Amino acid sequence: MPDIEHKNVSLAGVRLHYVQAGQDPGRPAVLLIHSLGSSWLTWQLNIQPLARSGYTVIALDLPGHGYSDNPQGLDYHPAGGAEMVFKFLQALDIPRAHLVGNSAGGLIAALVALDHPQIVDRLVLVSAGGLGREVSWPLRLVSLPLAGELVYRLRLIERYDVRNSIFYRHSPFLDQMWPEMQRVNGLPSVRQATLRGIRSSINLFGQKRERLILTRLKALKAPVMTIWGEQDRIIPVSHANALRQILPQSPVHVISDCGHWPQMEQADIFNELLIQFLGDSGPPPTQGPLS
Repeated sequence: MPDIEHKNVSLAGVRLHYVQAGQDPGRPAVLLIHSLGSSWLTWQLNIQPLARSGYTVIALDLPGHGYSDNPQGLDYHPAGGAEMVFKFLQALDIPRAHLVGNSAGGLIAALVALDHPQIVDRLVLVSAGGLGREVSWPLRLVSLPLAGELVYRLRLIERYDVRNSIFYRHSPFLDQMWPEMQRVNGLPSVRQATLRGIRSSINLFGQKRERLILTRLKALKAPVMTIWGEQDRIIPVSHANALRQILPQSPVHVISDCGHWPQMEQADIFNELLIQFLGDSGPPPTQGPLS
């Protein structure tokens, strides 16, 4: 089983933590980009299967998340995140990569593909942001001034148990992973970065109109695959159907019995879809919902 190595790189004085597994300089690397308020740990069920399939796999902690620095002056809007990802790949001397992004990480990955098409080989959007205004009410509420700080101060996150939003069903396997994920995601720096990231893209009415990129995706050069959980409570699965209309030749997979993190909740199905798509040298087939 390929070992997972912990590494760091400095970009303009900001230390970014990432993990890496596998090594094949002859193929595009696979870069995994997590959602707001999480870390590389959300990909822990995917890294080694991808590495065993022959890919160099990298999962980074975005600024303010996981074990990366949280510079106070950094802009946390998606375009800034996309530029950081581009510079991250340059710093690691990676000329081309497959980008896989979940939630806000999907929006960031899509912006990299739009703004720097020369570096993106294939793009995978996983319950991605930026495709429609509808998002869960908890996200809208914490976007309000003072409301988010109050939620954390009163420990409402712990009382509410955010797993009820992220996952469709609890499982003993996922529950075993949760304490470490909760510890890392509960660090003060992560809370600050999460609130700043949410407020850059979301308000009381949902995702801000200026952050929506659905129609822009027609200009993508890279093949695209979309994966969504049918029971996603954070970003509705209707966004996947909207993307299907914009990119009718791109595969859209809706996984049943699954919430906002299909890469964890339905890891076996997710890994199979991802490995098949990345290894497909021809035009990606269109596929409907999975049952």
